[in-house]
Amino acid sequence: MGLISRLRGHDEPQRRERSLADDARAMRVALGALHAELARVHGQSAEVDLRAIVRELLDGEVEAPTADVAALVRADLDPDEFYEKELQGSWEGLGESQRAARVEGFIDLSQMMDAPGAAAGLPADMIPRVHTKTLLLAWAFDETYGYLSALGRGDV
Repeated sequence: MGLISRLRGHDEPQRRERSLADDARAMRVALGALHAELARVHGQSAEVDLRAIVRELLDGEVEAPTADVAALVRADLDPDEFYEKELQGSWEGLGESQRAARVEGFIDLSQMMDAPGAAAGLPADMIPRVHTKTLLLAWAFDETYGYLSALGRGDV
């Protein structure tokens, strides 16, 4: 690759056109709809089934809410493998404060990865994985511990 191409940034993976905040809004709508469908089947008091939601999100049956999710679907990523490698250790068996710490750490990492030049040298699928993991865990945390969700389940 020539000097001009490198100076124009073609040597670095293409930068995200949307922000994590934009993706958060799109994911909230999509994950809320998936969760509502699962709640319709399993009852309104059912807990967040993050594994089932990941399956629905990554199996390609629903429209990908973000470019990162679309990239993971195109890569034919196995939803169960993604859950087990990327989410399970940050969700299952942890309490509220532990989950909060994990979510905050992934938010920080996601924001650092979006900085100019930060993507250079990273594996091509790392940023979509981290962003998707961050948004899934943040949504699951809000849905599990948020007041409106607790009221809707009759927990408060």
